[in-house]
Amino acid sequence: MKTLLLTSILFMVSSLFGGQTIYDSTTSLLWQDSKENAKLSMTYAKAQNYCSKLVIDKHSDFRIPTMNELQSIIDYKNYDPAIIKGFEYVSNEAYWSTTPFADDDKVVWLIHFKRGERYVKDKHYDRYIRCVQTSK
Repeated sequence: MKTLLLTSILFMVSSLFGGQTIYDSTTSLLWQDSKENAKLSMTYAKAQNYCSKLVIDKHSDFRIPTMNELQSIIDYKNYDPAIIKGFEYVSNEAYWSTTPFADDDKVVWLIHFKRGERYVKDKHYDRYIRCVQTSK
């Protein structure tokens, strides 16, 4: 029931913003959900720049999500992609988080949305990006 309610809320808000953002009322996060999310692969530095300049329907202050934030949109009952219902654009690949691995600031955690698996990668590789902002 909780998943159904959350899915309904996500769809409703997605429609309000033209399908380019999804608001999660549980976490108060506004997620980017546009065609770019399934296509754009870039280094960590380029992803930071991309999110910082992103404006959708007058919403700005986007950033790369933390690992916990990314994990909040995983649905392990789904496969290929393992993401909660409501998101339209997702690649079955790895997405950047800002969460560093141990004490190495050159390596961060990622989520691979095919199965919802976590792993780490150096920031100079190209990976996908889904920007987020904390709703005010």
